[in-house]
Amino acid sequence: MKSEFDYIVVGSGSAGAALATRLTEDPAVRVLLLEAGPRDRHPLQVMPLAFIKVALGRFGTWQYKTEPEPYLNGRRLDLPRGRVLGGSSSINAMIAIRGPREDFDRWARMGATGWDYDSVLPYFRRLETHWRGASDLHGGDGPVRVTRPESPALLWEPVRDAALAAGYPLCEDPNGPEYDGVSRIESTIGDGQRSSVARAYLRSVMHRSNLVIRTDALTHRVLIANGRATGVQYHCDGQLQTAHAQREVVVCGGAYNTPQLLMLSGIGPADELRALGIEPVVDLPGVGRNLSDHPNILNEYELREHIGLTPYLRMDRAAFNAARWFVDHGGPMAYAGSTANVFVRSLPGLPQPDLQLTCLPVSNHAKLWTPLLQRKPTARLTVRIGHLQPRSRGWVKLRSTNPADAPLIQMNVFQDPYDLEAMVRGLKLSRELFKQSPLRDMIRNEMLPGPGNEDDAAIREHLRANAGHRSHPVGTCRMGVDADAVVDPQLRVRGVEALRVVDASVMPDVTSGNTNLPTIMIGERAADLIRGRTLGPQS
Repeated sequence: MKSEFDYIVVGSGSAGAALATRLTEDPAVRVLLLEAGPRDRHPLQVMPLAFIKVALGRFGTWQYKTEPEPYLNGRRLDLPRGRVLGGSSSINAMIAIRGPREDFDRWARMGATGWDYDSVLPYFRRLETHWRGASDLHGGDGPVRVTRPESPALLWEPVRDAALAAGYPLCEDPNGPEYDGVSRIESTIGDGQRSSVARAYLRSVMHRSNLVIRTDALTHRVLIANGRATGVQYHCDGQLQTAHAQREVVVCGGAYNTPQLLMLSGIGPADELRALGIEPVVDLPGVGRNLSDHPNILNEYELREHIGLTPYLRMDRAAFNAARWFVDHGGPMAYAGSTANVFVRSLPGLPQPDLQLTCLPVSNHAKLWTPLLQRKPTARLTVRIGHLQPRSRGWVKLRSTNPADAPLIQMNVFQDPYDLEAMVRGLKLSRELFKQSPLRDMIRNEMLPGPGNEDDAAIREHLRANAGHRSHPVGTCRMGVDADAVVDPQLRVRGVEALRVVDASVMPDVTSGNTNLPTIMIGERAADLIRGRTLGPQS
């Protein structure tokens, strides 16, 4: 295999796939795209309703765990990430949320010049084909399909009506100028199939002669000579191989694997690297720091009637609907399983919503069941409660010098007491939602947290014992202009020429919602930064 390229892109996830696709629009540019996992060939990776089974399965995932979490009673949290073509876009929940203007304008104020809302909006538009069609806010011919599922089984109407009764406004477009209130879920699904970046971007460009995609290729380190990134070493087909980049190496491994690779390459906190026997190339203390994710807790209710998505999980019905999906990509298997988002402000005077209540017409732990062999499960409604602007920060460190070893990860959920109190308020607001008609008439009782968790002290203890995260890790190679920033606003690694980071790790802080679309946007904009062009700010 040829080993000389213009650009080497490490990681085919949400940003990497978009970046490689855009760079190879120029037939004179040669790109090598390396992916540690296999191709996205498992059929369940394409079936929307199967996403939980995919995310928790062994095919196409890194099944990481945190170190014991000091503010969660020493529990270790599961951290499934995509290890497959398309990265985590091939295993995620497919919720299409960009984040509001305030998020990106805050990035710009933090030193990420050129990443304000008006500057990134054109790239959000470019990446999507939106069900509403093209407009000043939405794209009409981009790679990623964004649709709005509609079915009585999703129970949208009672959730909407209860939210309105609770005093929340109806939000017609959760990615519009105002996102307060209740909005119907929009998903990265097209024609009943997951619109991952592997399918949306890479599938249509694999024929390009100037794009080489290597799967099952684990990158060991970035090669650096005289302060310049010159290529990578990676393991593939049973041997260690070397590829050279004449222009740039771009690392797109995500918030866990990107800092791991940089540190393996000698870029990171010098003392920690020396302790493992790695000679520092650049002392960048910020590599692996500033890890941020949304904390998460479940509020679950038993329904009086056997409605929602639970009836479709009976084995015979599931088999029938799976067969139907394979024929025409229709039916309940074409839904991602979420109904609505309710974005709320837990305190008066907050500049933007600080809580996201994501409603599901099924238990978060629902499984297939077989009549006569298993007890019929009760139908449930679930709310996933998340704090959108967490102040706690974790870290990623090297476990060893072996690239195949998982990194050490500490989320530090609830390190800052403010986050814990915000989640207490979030659970109480979710309960208030279910006290409103028609939801209050549909439920039999609360299952999670359940009885005995009414006062604030009990809720805090429940959160410490049960809270998790939303699989939205960001920030471990933060962009900015201060001494702790890892990359500059052009996404160039400080102290190394011809090396960039393009993924969620560069976010100064986590966006106020799901992070897949913002990460794809970063890949889209990075392609223009590298090519020396811009779509220009849009008001």
